Amino acid sequence: MSNFHLLDCALGSELKRKGFDLPDWTNSIWSAQAIIDEPELIVEIHKDSIEAGSSVITTSNYYATPLILKEKDSSLDFKKLSETALILAEEAVNSSGKNVMIAGCFPPINVSFRPDLTPGEDEVEEFYEALSSIYKDRVDVILCETMASTFEGNIAAKVATKNFDKVWLSWNTRGLDPAILPSGDELIEAAKTVAKYPLDCQLINCSHADLITQSLEIIKSCAPSIGVYANSSIYNAENSTLESYENIAEVHYHHAKDITPEEYADFAKKWIAMGCKVIGGCCTTTPEHIKLIADLRT
Repeated sequence: MSNFHLLDCALGSELKRKGFDLPDWTNSIWSAQAIIDEPELIVEIHKDSIEAGSSVITTSNYYATPLILKEKDSSLDFKKLSETALILAEEAVNSSGKNVMIAGCFPPINVSFRPDLTPGEDEVEEFYEALSSIYKDRVDVILCETMASTFEGNIAAKVATKNFDKVWLSWNTRGLDPAILPSGDELIEAAKTVAKYPLDCQLINCSHADLITQSLEIIKSCAPSIGVYANSSIYNAENSTLESYENIAEVHYHHAKDITPEEYADFAKKWIAMGCKVIGGCCTTTPEHIKLIADLRT
């Protein structure tokens, strides 16, 4: 049907599926714990995605940020963990014998979906500059992931495009509203704000597959190209009882109805038809999801 970059599947849920004692993402260092305890399992998950057809794998340092580590375990160094995450990705690619790109992760500096916890510009910029030093000449693309505010997305885009030739930036939307970021910013205005930087692609990630499709329609008018890696779920109207935004985990995963890899691939067909140049999987996606999407490439 089309040519596109194929990202890997979810890391956190794959760790759990393979038996890793994954801590709760809302009050721990979550998947970064595996960098410390079972790094070989991360390599295995990278390899699984590559074998399924991924042409890009992302470094596993999403929750290895200075603020999260400081809050949960002050003895840990985000630079060392990020360096290790890169080495694990390199090991997986080198052992595969395949032409696979490595995406260096620029994560939110604090807990996902909580832009209210983002510090000042200088601290955020220093964080991304430190990651840039680790990734320099070793990654093929920078992936700014799950950006929940225009403020943080703008800083990530500025630092990434200053230091790297190829940069993808991915937004996240708030709960059931595909047009609003968790910060309350309008998605279209956020996309327009970072359009001043030489980004290769703007994406949406970590939302229901049906709602994320609506978000793509919003950003495609102002992005050079668009991409997506959704959760393996759709909006479940029958569970529509949420009345407040106090519990961020409930907000983000409320109303979720799981979908099969086959149903996810049907959404991927729509994303390809919309012109997506980067496609992959976020929460609860598996190598089987990736394999079915890979079959859609020409």
